[in-house]
Amino acid sequence: MMGMKGKTFEMKDVWKVYTMKGVETNALRGVNLEIEKGEHAAILGPSGSGKSTLMHIMGCLDTPTKGRVLIDGKEVSQMNDNELAMIRREKIGFVFQAYNLIPGLTALENISLPMRFSGHGRSESQRRAKELLKKVGLGERTGHKPNELSGGEQQRVAIARSLVNDPEVILADEPTGNLDTKTGKEIMGLLESLHKKTGKTVIIVTHDTKIAKRTPWQIKMLDVSVVS
Repeated sequence: MMGMKGKTFEMKDVWKVYTMKGVETNALRGVNLEIEKGEHAAILGPSGSGKSTLMHIMGCLDTPTKGRVLIDGKEVSQMNDNELAMIRREKIGFVFQAYNLIPGLTALENISLPMRFSGHGRSESQRRAKELLKKVGLGERTGHKPNELSGGEQQRVAIARSLVNDPEVILADEPTGNLDTKTGKEIMGLLESLHKKTGKTVIIVTHDTKIAKRTPWQIKMLDVSVVS
């Protein structure tokens, strides 16, 4: 783990342009952004404002059409596929609106899977997964499959999974989007306490002003640009 000083993300004049049938559509337009290590921030904007595209580029799930993206001072465009895969696997933990759990696997297996992909043994991966299930308040749910869990419980499993490789950054895309207000507040509380206890960089993507206001810093997006 690197020290807490410095910038996790730097984006310099980042554009994302899609071309379909000869028509160009901007998904991001000239974004400039710096996020320090240990920051807790929200990327806020209405549907279609470019916030998910921005998160995908930050998480190395997508590449910009032009512009520069640096993670820990290293230019993403100069990384090979293995380096990019390593960043996605070990430096960044992802939490999605739809939870993205594997239906046939138990909570324990879903959480331990990224560790197995990183080459860790089964018993070590399961030990870590059990520990994280306790941390997210689901110590009794190790053998439950996603369809036996409520939406809030599934999102807790997804958060535990995002932490299993001890990443420096958590990127959460509309993590409360499929949940009722009360459960959404609980999930936000969990992400907040995670940030306080670990000092990880936690970035929430949301269209909901109430959710965004719970973070110390809001990055506002409109018409595929960062406006403030």
